[in-house]
Amino acid sequence: MARIPMAKRMAEGGLKKLFSGLLGRHKAEEAAPPDAELRASFEQTVIRLQQMVEERSFVDVRFPGRADSVYQSLILKVDPHERYVLIDELFPAHGQYFISPGDEVEISSVRRGIPVRFHSWVKSISIDEIDGLPAYRLALPDSVQAKQRRTHFRLALDPDSGVRLRIRGPDGERLLCTVLNLSQNGLGFSCQGNLSESLRESPVLRNCLLSIPGQPEIGCDLEARSFEFRKQPHRHTVVGARIDNLATAAAKQLEQYLVLTQRQQRRETVRR
Repeated sequence: MARIPMAKRMAEGGLKKLFSGLLGRHKAEEAAPPDAELRASFEQTVIRLQQMVEERSFVDVRFPGRADSVYQSLILKVDPHERYVLIDELFPAHGQYFISPGDEVEISSVRRGIPVRFHSWVKSISIDEIDGLPAYRLALPDSVQAKQRRTHFRLALDPDSGVRLRIRGPDGERLLCTVLNLSQNGLGFSCQGNLSESLRESPVLRNCLLSIPGQPEIGCDLEARSFEFRKQPHRHTVVGARIDNLATAAAKQLEQYLVLTQRQQRRETVRR
């Protein structure tokens, strides 16, 4: 058997150690969890987009660098695993412009009064076998710009979430309201009837009671920052308010509910 020179064996051993070290480092990098802040931002992006799917919100579609044409579409699906957003055909038809994979896209919309915007690019185009209409698969963005003019993120709540608010009406009666969104320092709610005149005269609501399923009632004051009377689908007033005079224990209780509910929303979004 031929002998391998010592120098050659040492060189091969050194290379093996070098490659082993590089592979080991690569595996460690793959196993390392992503930055917590980036992960939270990505999860919030998926939640925002999924809510737009469920609400069938129209979006404006622009192609930067082309003539300033704006098209409308719908977000049909959000896939966080394959990392894409599927949007419906464009209206009006894009005419002379040929859309192809790689084209940059800007999507914008207004969700519950908050401007929403993100940039992406076309990954692929599929044609429906039945009607022959196209659908566009866009790269899922890492973040969505939602210009909330507040320091705490507002968590959108379904009407059947069970979160309710009791306030004093103009004549001192207790009014039961549905909470639409909630944060650590504010909320939006809907209440039957027209409260516009009352809120215009006195925007501060004293001794309100916030009810969260499975939790003791939370006492607080509210300061109405915005309100709008609507006649459809029934006569009601939508109010945006700041939470004041919240006890320390109640603030902790509210924070725990917000964290648990947001975590549940993320899980439901991932399962879809």
